[in-house]
Amino acid sequence: MSNSSMLNGLPNWARAIAVVGFPTLVALYLLLSVTGAIPSALSAEHESIREILREGQQNLTKEQQQVRETLERQNREQSSILRLICSNTATSEAAKVECLRGR
Repeated sequence: MSNSSMLNGLPNWARAIAVVGFPTLVALYLLLSVTGAIPSALSAEHESIREILREGQQNLTKEQQQVRETLERQNREQSSILRLICSNTATSEAAKVECLRGR
């Protein structure tokens, strides 16, 4: 019985293993997946994780923008209140004008 007649009923992947050997086939697969010739399942997962992180950063940036705007508004309100307190406690007209002048 010849080698070719023994391989006739096998699927293609089994024939490849029989001809080149299992370690060679594994090494070839790893080489092709590392070089990117074969798309890896991990690369698809990696890309989806990367997309989730981008969306999270955009959401975080929007939240940071909202916090910054809130802090700026609070600072303006606080500054206005402090100017009024200063003008109410000022002893002279020049001091009142100085308090109310924006810096």
